[in-house]
Formats: sequence, C-alpha cells, structure tokens
Amino acid sequence: QGTKELTSITVATTQEYNEKYVQVEGCFDLSYGSLDSFYGGLENQVGAPRPEFLRAVHQEHCDAIESDKEFTTGNYGITTTSRTEFAFAFGLDGGAAAAKGTSLEDYERMVRDFSKAREAEAEDENINTKKDFVILCDQQLEKLHKRPFVDAAWPSESTSKLKDRTKCRQPRNLVSFIKEFKAVNRLLANIKEPALL
Repeated sequence: QGTKELTSITVATTQEYNEKYVQVEGCFDLSYGSLDSFYGGLENQVGAPRPEFLRAVHQEHCDAIESDKEFTTGNYGITTTSRTEFAFAFGLDGGAAAAKGTSLEDYERMVRDFSKAREAEAEDENINTKKDFVILCDQQLEKLHKRPFVDAAWPSESTSKLKDRTKCRQPRNLVSFIKEFKAVNRLLANIKEPALL
C-alpha cells in the first residue's frame, strides 16, 4: 500500500519549488551571468573606481542634489545632512554653518596640512603592543570628554535616544588623529604589514 502511494505522488517542478520561496508578488528572477561577466569583475559592471578619492566622496556628500536634504538617523536621532556629516568628519571649525561655504579645495588643504603635521610629529616609542595603542586612544578620548558635552555648532544626538550627554559625538580635526595614526603604523610595522596612508 505504502509503495503504491509513493509511486503515485507527483514530484514538484523546479518552478513550483521556486514559487515556494517567493515572498512578494511581482518579484524578479535572478540569473547567472556568463563567464566573461564573472572574470570581468565588478569594474566591468559599474566602471572603475575614481582614483581621486577625496573628490569622489566630496561630490557624493556635497555636490549631489540631496546634499542639503535633512534626514534623521534611526539609532541616535541626529537630524543632519550629507554635507554637514562630511564637514563633521573633518572636524571643520565653525560647525555645520561653515559646511556650506567650504570648498573641495579647502578640504584638500586640510588633508595636506594633516600630511605635513604627520611627518613633523615625532614617533612615539612607547607604542609596541595593541594594549599600548588602546591606552593611547583612551587618553585621547579622555581629553575629548573634558570639552563641553555637546558642541552646539553641530547636530547632536537627541536627548530621548542618548540621555548621557557625555557620550555625544565630538568633532575632531584631522591633526588630532596623528598620535593614533602613528601608533597604528608602528603596530603594523611590528607585524611586518604596510603602513596606513
């Protein structure tokens, strides 16, 4: 009897199996590309990356149609714009208000200043282990947290999302990262890896 039942069952087609996992009406089917597509890589599909990294990121954040369109982050309730966040990443003096008047050339100058300052900064001989690096970073963060809790010139976390205002993000200019930068490069050299930048 059991054997008869098994032989009378119809096997699902591949289309039926596929439809079993479709969760949304009107979904599209994926297909495999050719070997040429595979070996051509991502560059073949979307083009080569722009070699001028800063220019490309600046264009995405500051020259796009939505560069000044406000959005609110879901995690901390920060209401900001792409242009403002780009300026914040540089620790721009003058806060969000200065972001609109800052050109690509200004940002390029900040990067050059960082490079000059990095070369001039003496190597810290006490950074030999990951633990030393963590201690250095903690010291730098302690200095930051001695500043006012919230820099009113920048968009900040909403009080409903982050009640402890000592944990609010703080802007830092590029030069303030030199000690950490040098420390990471020293650790990388210790394990025979190439330096950052």
